[in-house]
Amino acid sequence: MTASRTPSMVVRSALLAALILGLLAPAAKGQPVRTATRQPTPTELRDQMLALINRARATRGLASLSLNGRLSGEALGHSRAMAREQRLFHTPGLVVLIGSAGGSVYGENLGKGRGLRGIRDAWLRHGDTRGILLDGRFRHAGLGVVHAAGFYWVTLQAFD
Repeated sequence: MTASRTPSMVVRSALLAALILGLLAPAAKGQPVRTATRQPTPTELRDQMLALINRARATRGLASLSLNGRLSGEALGHSRAMAREQRLFHTPGLVVLIGSAGGSVYGENLGKGRGLRGIRDAWLRHGDTRGILLDGRFRHAGLGVVHAAGFYWVTLQAFD
């Protein structure tokens, strides 16, 4: 023999089902589903930094720097080394690297900070790094950026 359902039992069953669905599917209630935040790749970070650098150059009437792929790979490796060692230091043998890319005049800026814009702005505030960033002779760059332990590590190798 089957028991008949009373209206209050139907209501209770519907409320229980709604509660279970609400707990299991928050998006069904209009709540955002939380997902893991994807970290930008070194290539995306490099492109963001290059855009900041070229914006600063453009506002002063200077040509944009174009990336040199091989030197950018070297700069990325150098930024990784600085992050690993937790200190800033210049690229060993940079004159040979620049010469192998056809450059003769060059400068290197290094940075560590919580944001890319902050690093670029710090370079603009200091004479030596500002001179490299805004040197009109420079047309090419190796650029490497990594994000590690909450900091951005940047190597810019600008050359003619």
